Amino acid sequence: MARAAVAGNMQAAVATPMFRVTTRVDLGPLGAEAHRRELSFTVLLARACALTVREFPDFNSAWTRHGIAHRERVDVGIAVDSDRSLITPVLRDATRPVSELAEDWRILADQARRHRLPPENYRGATFYLSNLGVFPGVEQFDAVVPLGAAAILAVAAPGPDGLTALTLTADHRVVFGADSARFLAGLTGRLGDPAVIATG
Repeated sequence: MARAAVAGNMQAAVATPMFRVTTRVDLGPLGAEAHRRELSFTVLLARACALTVREFPDFNSAWTRHGIAHRERVDVGIAVDSDRSLITPVLRDATRPVSELAEDWRILADQARRHRLPPENYRGATFYLSNLGVFPGVEQFDAVVPLGAAAILAVAAPGPDGLTALTLTADHRVVFGADSARFLAGLTGRLGDPAVIATG
C-alpha cells in the first residue's frame, strides 16, 4: 500500500517541469560539529536548509492551479530508507532551536523505524532533503520534487577530494536557475559556519 502511494505521487510529480543545479561543498566541518555536540547530522543539515529557505522564501512556495502559494513556516521533509517503502518524516518549523528539532527528529525517526509514523507526520513538507551520503560511491544523484513543494536537495557521498555534491532539483514554474544558484551559494556559506547552525 505504501509503495503504491509513493509510486502514484512520483508518477504525478514527473509531470512537473524540473531543472537541476549542482555544487560541491565540504561537509566535514558540519559532521565534526554534530559529533562534537552529540547532535544528529541530519538535524543540522535540515536546519541549515530551513534557514536558507527562510532567506530565499520562493523555495518555500508551491505551484497550484490558482498560481503560486507562499508558506511562512519551513517544514522539511527528510527522505528515510525503509524496508517497506520510502517515507519522508517532516521536521516542522525547522528553523527552531536545534535542541527542539533533535527531540522531534528522535521521535519521528523512531516512528519511521517501527512503521508507526502517522500521516500528519509525513505529509505537507514545504522543502525536501534526500541524503544518500551514507552510501560510499554515490558521487551525485538527482531527486524528484514531490508534489506541493518547490525544491528538493540531494546530498551525495564525499568524493576523493572530500567534497560532496549537493544537487538542487527545482520546479521551474516557481523558481529559476539563477534563484537556485543563489540558494546554493547561501547554503554553502551557511554550511561553512556550522557552529551558527548548531546554536542559532
